[in-house]
Amino acid sequence: MNNSQGNKILIKLVETTTGSEEPVVLAGQTSGSLDLQKEMLEYTSKTTVDANGVPVRRYLPTRSTTSINITALEDPTGTLKASDILEMCYKGSKVKFAVGDTAVGAVVVKGDGFLTSASTSFDMDGVTTGTFTLQIDGGVTFETVSGT
Repeated sequence: MNNSQGNKILIKLVETTTGSEEPVVLAGQTSGSLDLQKEMLEYTSKTTVDANGVPVRRYLPTRSTTSINITALEDPTGTLKASDILEMCYKGSKVKFAVGDTAVGAVVVKGDGFLTSASTSFDMDGVTTGTFTLQIDGGVTFETVSGT
C-alpha cells in the first residue's frame, strides 16, 4: 500500500453472522487509516548499558492494538451503505474486514473486529457523510493478492 495507489485502497466489511466469507466494499468511501500500536515491556536493570557502558533502557515488543478509521459519503446505490455500518455498530456485530488494493501482487490486511463508533452528518444541500472506527479483535493477517 503506497500513497500513489491511495485511490485504489478499499475497505471491505461483512457482518460475521451473514454466513458470507467475502467482505464487500463500503460504498462511497473517501478516506481511511489503519493504526497499529505495539505495547512495549521494559526490561531495564541498573546494569543495563550499551557497548560504551552508557546506561540505556531495553524493551521487548508485546501485544498489538489495531484500529481502522473510515470516512465515507453516502452512496445509496452501493452494496454496503453507511446505514448498514451504523446498524452493525449499534448491534455490536462482529465483522470481517479487508483493507487493500485488488491488483495482483498487492498486500491486503484482513481480520475481524467490532465497530466501536459510527457517526453520520446530514448537511442541508449536501451529501450525507459518515465516519466509523473499527477496533480489531485479535490479530491481522497480511495476504498478497494472487492472480488465480
